[in-house]
Amino acid sequence: MQQLIASYLFHNKICPLPGFGSLFITTNGAAIDFTDHLVSAPKQVVYFNDKEMNTAGLVNYVAERTGQTEQEVIESLKNFSAHLRNEILIHAKAVLPGIGHFFIDEHGNTIFEQEELPEAFMQPVTAIRVIHPNAEHTMLVGDKETTNTMMTEYFSEEEVVKDRWWIWALVIAGLALLTLVIYFSNSSNASHLGNSIKI
Repeated sequence: MQQLIASYLFHNKICPLPGFGSLFITTNGAAIDFTDHLVSAPKQVVYFNDKEMNTAGLVNYVAERTGQTEQEVIESLKNFSAHLRNEILIHAKAVLPGIGHFFIDEHGNTIFEQEELPEAFMQPVTAIRVIHPNAEHTMLVGDKETTNTMMTEYFSEEEVVKDRWWIWALVIAGLALLTLVIYFSNSSNASHLGNSIKI
């Protein structure tokens, strides 16, 4: 029965234990260590909850594997859970081989501690970032698809500065002409080539 429960747990990530509680598996993501260029393997963590769940899936699974009727399987599972409780009461510990063990903490709560996989199965992988500066790849800019090469060319284009000095020369010449017109129009009584007052 222990092997069937372990198999069902690792296959379905959840396993009810009638009259006892339920086991759950969650997977922690891989961790990245940038300084040492390592990626550690994701870990599966087994949790215990004392809330019971629907056992129909487990009953069908065990019935298919053993050839027993559903009623026989239900009875076997109840006996298995009762055996776990007795082991905890008598030995303060109940072991599920390949999964972990149950024990009672100082507050009287049932605690599950999973069996750690050997370090050989959890070796980190070396991951060195490779950069190909000349490789072309597509990218999305706003709502348009372009390539990294086109974007590099776009940002490296130098603006052509057009030489517009002649505009400033025309403006200055116009201001000078305007100044002369105003000057000569205001001095109508004076000689244009000098002082007109006789001495």
